Amino acid sequence: MKKRDRYWLSRLLYSLIIILIFFFISFLNIIQFNSSYMDEEIEELQVFTKQIEWAVLPYLNTGDYNSLNLYAKDFENEDIAIRIFNSRKKLIMTSRADTTSPLADDSHILNTTHSKWHLYKHSIKDQQISKVKELKTKDGDLYYLEVTISEADLMSTIIKGQAVLMIFFGICVFLLLLSLLEVLYKTKTTFNRFENSVIKIANGDLDTPIDVSNLELLEELSISVKKMTLRLKNQIYRLKQLEEYKSNFLQNITHEIKTPITAINSAIELIENNQNSQSDNQECFEIIKFQTNSINKLVNDILSLSEIESAKNDEQKHFTRFNLNNMVEKTISIFLYQFPNINFIQNANIEITGNEELLSTALANLLSNAIRYSGGEKIDVIVDKKQDKPEIKVRDYGVGIAPEHLGKIFEKFYRVDKARSRKSGGTGLGLAIVKNIIELHNGTVEVESIPDTGTVFTISL
Repeated sequence: MKKRDRYWLSRLLYSLIIILIFFFISFLNIIQFNSSYMDEEIEELQVFTKQIEWAVLPYLNTGDYNSLNLYAKDFENEDIAIRIFNSRKKLIMTSRADTTSPLADDSHILNTTHSKWHLYKHSIKDQQISKVKELKTKDGDLYYLEVTISEADLMSTIIKGQAVLMIFFGICVFLLLLSLLEVLYKTKTTFNRFENSVIKIANGDLDTPIDVSNLELLEELSISVKKMTLRLKNQIYRLKQLEEYKSNFLQNITHEIKTPITAINSAIELIENNQNSQSDNQECFEIIKFQTNSINKLVNDILSLSEIESAKNDEQKHFTRFNLNNMVEKTISIFLYQFPNINFIQNANIEITGNEELLSTALANLLSNAIRYSGGEKIDVIVDKKQDKPEIKVRDYGVGIAPEHLGKIFEKFYRVDKARSRKSGGTGLGLAIVKNIIELHNGTVEVESIPDTGTVFTISL
């Protein structure tokens, strides 16, 4: 038997024991109540017997049986019945005509050594109590006075009420047990189903469905395990993507570094020949310097991209509040000496929460690409708000981008014009960095371009 099954069984047994104890205590209380009532009636009977003794003894002393019978008639409609017997135990006076039974033996009632349970059983069986008292006259004649209190109506009502109460209590206990069994069964079944799902997940079957239990005890736990499974699947998917990314990245980085290294090696070989003129050696040094700067820029871009992708997976993002317009204006000012025809159009003044330095880097990359590759005479940078979302548009009026390249330009190391890009010092990572920075801010970046008309990059935050 599993530990959990033993747990449910022990809980059920504990509940049954508690119910039985409560039932037993209730039953004892009923016995105690009836026994206490009987004790009070017995005490009251002794008082009545003493009072009646004082009343009838003068009649017995004078032998006035007529007055004695008249006194007895006063008790005809009372719950108390009196009878008087002579020394031979012959009935000489009674308050009830239908009373013909012999003289009672009251020792089984008045004996205080008997238990309350005995008294209780007697009250159920006989529903009356009697007291017999010996009376002696002045002349020494012996008589017996029997006083009986009938409890037929009252005890019958009490016992019936108690029986109904016990039946009602029994039905309640039965219904409680049924409810308890149903709850335990549903809980046990739900736990077993939930456990089987968790075991399958632990064994690697992450597609195992987890039903969110309607049992409040397990509802939150089911939701948490479901979230955990989904997060685990996402992490595994990311790990697979990472493996694929690492493989492609190594191929791309090898290819990107190979070209400048080859150029550097060729320039070094020319210098080592010692047959070059001063101008040729100077040109070789310029090649080495340019390619070294390219490798350095490539490494810096790779590090930046790695930091941004790491920040994207971090649930705690270190953002601050800043003015978007001021950030855009500062970034544009960096390029004005190189390309003065940058128009800053402000259609809204916007405050946002984000990483100001990274957003500035993204905008700088877009401006740098527009200046280097568009061939246009001017660039528009527009800050606006569409459907409560801040937008930055970078529009150039140059050669544009062919439609077949638009879906790939945000990929790492992708170049529209590879020869011109390398010649200008591009690494092929600028737009990939832009995309990752915007995704870090839960935004999107889109591109629209018409050849020989221009290109528009739209950042929506």
